[in-house]
Formats: sequence, structure tokens, C-alpha cells
Amino acid sequence: MVNQLQLTVLLILMVLQTTFANSFLQETEAESTTFSEEIEVADHVNASGGSFIKLTGGESLNCAILDVPEDGDYDLRIFYFNGGKEQSFTYTINSSGEQSGTLSPSNWAYQGVAGNNKLTVTLSKGVNTITIKSPLSETLLLDKFVISEVQEEVILDTYYVSADGNDLNIGTKDSPWKTLARASQAALPLNEGGTLKAGDKLLFRRGDTFLGNLVIKCVGTEEKPIEISSYGEGELPIISGSGAIEGGDYFEAIKYINVSHVIMSNIWIKNDRKNSDRSSWGAEKSFGILVVANKWATGISENLIFRELKITDVFGTSLPEDFDALNVTGLRFESDSNEVDKTITIQDVLIEDCYFSHIGKAGVWSIHKGKGTEDNQVNRSLNFIIKNNHFEKTGGSGIILSKVKNALVENNFFDHSGHSDPNETRLVGRGSGMWVFSCTDVLAQYNKSLSIRGYNDSYGMHIDFGNKNIIFQYNYSEDSEGGFVEILGDNHNVAYRFNVSVNDGVRDFHGSTIWTSGFVGTTTIDGKTVKNDPIPSDGVYIYNNTIYVDAPIKPDFSLYSKNTYIYNNIFVQEGDGIIGENVEMDMQGEFIVSNNLFEGNISTEFTDLDKHSISKKPLFKERGAKHKEGYQISENSPVVNRGLSFKEPDFPMAGKGIFKDIPLNLDTDPFGNKVSINQYSPNIGADNRYNIFEENNNTLLTAIAIETTTQSLKIGEEKTLEIIFTPLDATNKLIDWKSSDPTVVSVNNKGTITALKEGEVTITATSDDGGFIAEIKLTVLGETVTSFKDFEQKKVSIFPNPAQHILHITTENWQEDKVGVLVNLMGVQVLTFTLQAEQKILVDNLEKGIYQLIIIDINGNRIMKKVVLN
Repeated sequence: MVNQLQLTVLLILMVLQTTFANSFLQETEAESTTFSEEIEVADHVNASGGSFIKLTGGESLNCAILDVPEDGDYDLRIFYFNGGKEQSFTYTINSSGEQSGTLSPSNWAYQGVAGNNKLTVTLSKGVNTITIKSPLSETLLLDKFVISEVQEEVILDTYYVSADGNDLNIGTKDSPWKTLARASQAALPLNEGGTLKAGDKLLFRRGDTFLGNLVIKCVGTEEKPIEISSYGEGELPIISGSGAIEGGDYFEAIKYINVSHVIMSNIWIKNDRKNSDRSSWGAEKSFGILVVANKWATGISENLIFRELKITDVFGTSLPEDFDALNVTGLRFESDSNEVDKTITIQDVLIEDCYFSHIGKAGVWSIHKGKGTEDNQVNRSLNFIIKNNHFEKTGGSGIILSKVKNALVENNFFDHSGHSDPNETRLVGRGSGMWVFSCTDVLAQYNKSLSIRGYNDSYGMHIDFGNKNIIFQYNYSEDSEGGFVEILGDNHNVAYRFNVSVNDGVRDFHGSTIWTSGFVGTTTIDGKTVKNDPIPSDGVYIYNNTIYVDAPIKPDFSLYSKNTYIYNNIFVQEGDGIIGENVEMDMQGEFIVSNNLFEGNISTEFTDLDKHSISKKPLFKERGAKHKEGYQISENSPVVNRGLSFKEPDFPMAGKGIFKDIPLNLDTDPFGNKVSINQYSPNIGADNRYNIFEENNNTLLTAIAIETTTQSLKIGEEKTLEIIFTPLDATNKLIDWKSSDPTVVSVNNKGTITALKEGEVTITATSDDGGFIAEIKLTVLGETVTSFKDFEQKKVSIFPNPAQHILHITTENWQEDKVGVLVNLMGVQVLTFTLQAEQKILVDNLEKGIYQLIIIDINGNRIMKKVVLN
């Protein structure tokens, strides 16, 4: 049976930079031509008319051209799909001689709208037949054919789309296009029949609504990006992937495919999917804008700007039972996995001044589908700046970053993330304001989170698992159902610092002021979901935050992490609740809680961990305020200068790339007051005003040495090693202590050593300022040693000290011979002598400075003394 349908439809004129003459035009769907019944007709949403045909191995079709007005040359535009490679074909006109044609690289049908190539063909008046034949070794995926009179080419740089337009128009402001389909054809790459070139603009009229699917595949340049925006006056133009659309709703209102150097601004995007006729699957999918990078182009999609957009009312057709299966997003980025010798990623993205509301799950969500991110830049998205955006009543989180390297998230407002509504069951109802997963080098600052809701997560901002170098600073969080700090498992070097939290931790289950967890996902075993073995995060810093609770809530402390430091925070509770109703701790490595202020009903199980705490009112500027500024302090506050000075966590990207304005060391608090925790004691809490920090009063360290009377220890004995600093008034006296074998002698961050078993070790002290190193060798003796106590009775006195000419040395309780050694701060011996009970040493020929006098007995035991020569 032969299908003989000859369809003439005046719909869309696909021309490359041409004017339209009001003359002959015919559009014919490929499936409406004449071909044998063996030829396959395939259905696909991206094909014109919903179908295309597969012409394989020398098969052919006949396209009838009706009512040609006169003999002459005409334009034949062929619309097709292919696998990103050039294809050849042959054609005949009215059974005349065979001619050759070429289809430029386009895409498979599932990737977007069809590409198109133009031929000039000679036709006769009346009816003509064009026969298209595929080569024996190729399959042609043919969508439709458009015949028109040859048009004069006109170069434009701005194209307009209006609800009152016509797709047969030229695309000028006075003669605009009408549909998203026409705009999508213009936004194809130039070699696929597109119109937009570097520096061009595509503008939609304000006040109009455009239904369908806008597909962007064009590429600008860094110097001349392509702009997609609006024109005219009134409300922003709406582009919606759902509504009264023939064939059903689309998965995305706007789709970017391998796009680079494009700016989109001043458009309102919606996609409330309800009609699933277009696809029988994907109820959990709906996107306002979907940005895709795959292997079919360069692999790198870069320099994308989204500015002053409204993205609202984005929903899937239904809500799946599995929370993780829901992918509904306002602005989503998806990179396919890297391939051998090919990087696939989306990079250099700016999202600013946009509004997101009533979205089934996430406002902004970036993912990379590749596995294996041990190399920080493999299978990751790169360089995202997300700033000055408003996220309101999103069903899930405002921002989700997954496998992103380098992200700066600042000045965003998260209002009711995790929103639910009984009248809209497609809002998932769970989500933090922002969270990161398997990311590296992310800084989030000056963000505000209000009334975050949900049965899991749903903190102001949280750190999921598998991240590295994550800093949350200067943020304000209030009334978050989950709580203030959430850090899951297998993170490295993460910090919450200088934030303000008010009444966070509303719910009973995992409602916490601080929650660190070893959770690293789940595995399915025999059809059951099982949690993976927990992995504690390593290097967790929670410092200089202000936490205030006056609501009748009971947030917990739940801590499971490694090398965790909780310094300089203000915890205030008043009213009927409690901070720390439940306290659970299973800590590894160092766990230090120090220099915090506690006021009110706070669990002593937690407060007793801090041996340097303050229990006074912090004297806030506006106690109980619902804004960050209320938690600034008064001049006579007891927190001034009472914080701990310590070496802050590193942020390796500080001062580089998108972080060029971020200092290597924190230099201000959220309110602009100077701070330098590495060098000076800060205030406790987030406000450092009235601190005595003076930026220019900085005395640099030039050398260090270890002063001790201990060279040997018994098992179980503890000693604290002292450091001699040169000069003595050096500003930064932070020291990093290490033991060459912690199983023999351990050492903490205060220089306290503990002998654990017999052996020899070297204890090393390294200064934060200048990286100067001092060492001491220690021997741990067994329990049978009896001479150790006798050695401790031995005395050494020196005078005068400081000395100028002669140094007097006297010893007590020494029976055996002994040797004296004078060592400078470089470790060089400048004098060696046999020491009598009383001895005078001439020192006026030595350089002024600090020395160590070491007295050694015949057993190798030694006593050390600091000597100053001036």
C-alpha cells in the first residue's frame, strides 16, 4: 500500500537572513510525501507534526510541489536530524538527471528541533516532483520540506517576536515573528540553518504570552554574546512550556543545548505541566529553563548569564513517592559525563537579580552526571556566581549545587523554602535554603533564610556529604524547621562562621542547633534501602556565630565528626524552651569547645565542654530582633576581646578567579568591623565592634625555640612544652604541634605532651607567622625507671638574666659530671663547657639575643633554660 498525501500548509518560512516576498510557499511534512510501506515513520515530540521518516539504504521518497506559479529557480529547505555528522544524498526533479546534496551536522531527534539546509532548485510551472534518495550506507532522518521563491538576503542584528506577528515575516520590529518554533529555528547554529550570530539579539514583546518550547543552540563569542530579552513596555513577556499547546506540555519552557556566550534577561518563564499527551513518562520532570552540555558539540558550555528573570509556577504532572526522584527545577544545569579525551561541563555562569516562586522542588539546581571527581576539575561544573536572587515558596530548596567546583553564592533571600500547600500537592515540602553535595571550593555569604520547612534537612543552609573547602559566612537564618548547622558525612575543611541564627530548630526530629553526621547515602541490597557505613567529616569549624532562641523550641546538639572546633560563639536561650534537650556526641580526633558565651537554659552536657566559657548577658543592641543587625553588641559587652585567636581554615581559592575579592584571611565581620582571628583575640559572637584590633600594630615573628626541662618521660606522664618567641612581643604566637609518632608521645594544640609507650620521638613546633620550626627529641622510659624522680630534684640557676658580660651558673643536687651547652635560636652551639657547681661564663663576645642553656648529665638527661644577652 502506498501513502499518497500531498499537503500544502502556509505555516513557517525558514530562511537564512532573508526578507519575505508575499508569494509562493509550500510546506510538506516528510511523512506526508509518497514512499513505500517498508519505510519507517517514527514519532517524536521534537519533529514538526510529531513524526519524521527514516530513509535507509538507497530508499527514496517523492515530494509533490503543487501550483508552482512559473518556471524558474526556487529555494528548497530540507529539515532533518542526524548524529552530528555531515551526510550526503541525491535528488532528482521531475525525473531529470540525478544531483548531489549535503546535510550539515545537526542532532538526533531527541536533542531538539530539526536542522535545515537550503538548496536552489529549478522548477516548472504547475506540479513538480522532487525525489530524495538516501545513500546505501546512510540513514536519513527527514522531518519536512519547505519550497519558496528565492529571496533577497538582508542582514539583521536584532530579531523580534510578538503575539501579533507572523512567522512568515522578516523578524524586524515592524514585521515580527510570532511563535517559539520560529524563534527556535533562528537560535540554531548557523551551520544548521540558524539566524542568530555573535552579537545579535532575540527580543520578545512585553505583555505577550508565548506557549511552546524555545530551544537555544546558537553560540556567541566572549566579546559579542548573543542576547535573549524583551522589548516594549508593561509586564515581562511570558514563555510557558505548558497550556493550550497542541500535542501536550513540554518538559521545559526553554532549553539550552551546548550553548555558549549567551545572555538571557527580562523574561518570565513558567511551566505548569498538566497535559502529558506529549510524553507518556516523566511526571517528575518539569523545568523552566534546562541547560544541557553533552558530547555532540565542543563539550564545554560557557559564559552563560541569567539576569532579571522571573521563573514561577513550574510543576511536574504529579509528585512521585521518592523525594530524590523529583527533578522539577526553575533553572537547571545538566552536564553529561566526561568521555575519554573530552571534557563535558558547564562553566562560568552568572545568575543575578532573578525571582523564583512556586516551583515543585528547586529554584536553581546544577548537576554533573559523571562519576569520579577525585580530580577537582573532572566531572564537575565550574565557576558559578549566584547573587541577589529572591527564592519564595519553592517546594524544595532555593539552590542545590552538586559536583560544582568554585561557587560564590551571596546576597540571596530564601523565603519559605520547603513550602507545602494542601491546595497544591505537587510542592514537595522539604528543602534547605541552599545545600551543596560533592562540591569543592564554595563560599556562601550575606544570604538570608526565613521559615525554611520540611521533615528532613530544611536548615537555613546545609552541607550535604562529600564536599571540600566549604565556607558559610555572614548569613542570617531564622525560624528554620531543621536548625542552624547541618553537616553530613565525608566532608573536609568546612566552616560556619560569623552567622546569626534566630529560633532555628523548630521540629523534634533532627531539629538541631548543631548537627554533624556521618551520613553518606544509601545502598539498595536485596530490594531494601540500607544506609552506607558512616564517614565522619574531618576539619569542622563552627566559630563566631550568634545563636539566639526565645521561641518555645528544643533544638539538639548531635555531633559525629573528626577534628571539630566550636569557638567564640554566643548561645542565648530565654523563655520556655531549651538548647540541647538532647546531646549526642561521638567525636574523633580533636574536639575542642572553647571561649563561647552561654546564657539561659542550655544543656550543661554541652556547656561543660567549654573550660573557658562566659556566662553573662552579651548585651545585644536589640535582643529578640528578627534581623541580623539586632545582634550587634553594646560597647560594654562582656564578649569584647574575649574570643580565642587561632589559625582559621584555609580557603585555597581566595583571591583567585571568581573569588578575586575574597581575602585569604577573614578581615571583617558581617557588619564591616575589622577582624584578624589569626593574629588577635576577636570578640565572641558575630559582631567584632569595639575590639582593640589595630591593623598596623603587627610585630612579626623572627624565630622560635622550645624551652623545657624534660628530655625523658615515664609512660602516662604529661608535660606542657613552652615556646620562646623572638621577639618576645611578637603579635602572632600561634603554633602548630606535631609528634613524629603519636603512638609513643601525643601532643595537643597547646603543646601538652603525653607519654603513651616506650620509644623515641621528635616533637615539632611550627609557627603560623613565618613558618619557623623548633624541635625537641624525647625518650619514653618504662615503669622500672627510678632515677627520673631524682633527676627532677636537680636545680639550675642563672643570673643575671638578661646578662651583658658574665653569666653566673649554679647547680644543686647534681652528683655526677655535667656539661653545659649554649645554643642560639638557629640551633647552633656557640659555647660548650664542663659545668661545676658554681661557674662563671664570659659572654660579652657573643651577639645580643636569646639563647638556650642546656645542662646534660652522664645519663643524657637534660635541663634547658632561656638566656637573654643584651
